[in-house]
Amino acid sequence: MIENSELHRIIKDLCDKHSLYLEESREQEFRIYTDYSSGITIFLKLEKHSNLSFYFLQRTLDVVYHGDRTDVHVALSLMFSSFLRIFDLGISSSLFDIPHPIIPDEIWGRYIMPEQTPILFGINSKKKLVEVITKIIAMTAIWREILWQNIECPCEECFKKVNIDNTRGYDIPMDIETSMELLYKSNHINFGSRVRPNWDCYYDMKNEVTIIKSKGLSNFLRFALKLKTQNTTKIDGINGKLLLDGDIKNYIDSSTLKELNSLIKVLIKNKSKIYYNIIPLENMVITTVKDYIIALGRLAGRYEFKKEREQIRKRHNLESKFLFPVPEFEWMESVCPDQFEGLIKALLEREPNVVIVRKPAPINQSDKGRDLLIEWNVLDANIISDETPPTSSIKFVGQCKTGKKTIGKNKVQDIRDTLETHNSNGYFLAVNTQISAPLTEKLEELKDRGFWIEWWNKEEIESRLSNNQDLIPLFPKVIKAKSKIKFIEK
Repeated sequence: MIENSELHRIIKDLCDKHSLYLEESREQEFRIYTDYSSGITIFLKLEKHSNLSFYFLQRTLDVVYHGDRTDVHVALSLMFSSFLRIFDLGISSSLFDIPHPIIPDEIWGRYIMPEQTPILFGINSKKKLVEVITKIIAMTAIWREILWQNIECPCEECFKKVNIDNTRGYDIPMDIETSMELLYKSNHINFGSRVRPNWDCYYDMKNEVTIIKSKGLSNFLRFALKLKTQNTTKIDGINGKLLLDGDIKNYIDSSTLKELNSLIKVLIKNKSKIYYNIIPLENMVITTVKDYIIALGRLAGRYEFKKEREQIRKRHNLESKFLFPVPEFEWMESVCPDQFEGLIKALLEREPNVVIVRKPAPINQSDKGRDLLIEWNVLDANIISDETPPTSSIKFVGQCKTGKKTIGKNKVQDIRDTLETHNSNGYFLAVNTQISAPLTEKLEELKDRGFWIEWWNKEEIESRLSNNQDLIPLFPKVIKAKSKIKFIEK
């Protein structure tokens, strides 16, 4: 799609424009650094089929921040990942600590790994690819500018101007300490304070609870929330709340909401009901109340959303209006299995973090239960280190099932045997209708046993087709658009 030399020139020009540093440029891989104070590094990579993948690293050096820098990595990673979620692009990420190799109560940095990335959908031209890369770089620069407008810069030059010491403090405010002792028990804690940026940071690593007392950071989050242009649709589920921001979908369990309420009530000693915005990520929920930032490490991502949605599928029409809108597509009465498989393969090849998709054998020939073989880059916290981001390449066995009714367990049998036979750790299922509740439970059981599980039903397929409408005419025996296909750039 684009030569590496041309892409290098484009990215170098963008870095110069935004005062960022292109630290490394290899074949289809680029590493971009902000500055010593901000500590964000952008990693860009072009996979096969010109798929773009990216992630971020929050890591600072003692050039600016003296002493244990756990508080910096925690505070700035929360600010950056919140901004990604709120700002125009809409990116929901998972955060992973990089553990200190010797000291158990310190971290060396954090990986910020985007998981829900609508910005990557529909990249089918060089122009679109450059637009997306431009937005990622510009967004990082905008975050940095807004952040340092709200909190005081900690660079050496600024410290000399005001003649103060930037030594890290190790005392914790009484209000935070008392609140945490009432609600949690832990011996795995990191806490401390700084003058610039001005904050008191408490990180309970065992219970995954962070409290930061900082007027500047609280103002930053409030300002960022004002920039949010899209209203969040909130729907009461059976076990919690579903949150929808366009193509970004999160879920917050009722127990997490209760925990947040209890923490806020104890922390600010206010018995009246307090309204606060929640910023949900894949494995974190963040909010700000008065001068406090509160973050809980709790699962709140796409997978939790899908599980809860399956439980409320048959609920009333108001919820259906948001969760299952009237489709823009018309499926054939008898879907051609061969073309359906081809459609899924084409969509997978455009899916972020999918490296390669192969068909092992023609349809109707013996393939030992395989329709597709997929190599997928997934998040894997078990391999995290200072040098290695929490990603690994997993072999998936993919199956495509068609029918006129809900696909049940009887249509998908011997999954585990198939995985073991073909030495795969992941299972992917695509259906043109829905999957039954028993089949959902079966897939969740496999996930609990350590297998990587992903499935697409009718809604997931249509959502991806809406961003890849150039594929629709290629599979006339599967689906067609109800109205005229949108302009597709050649």
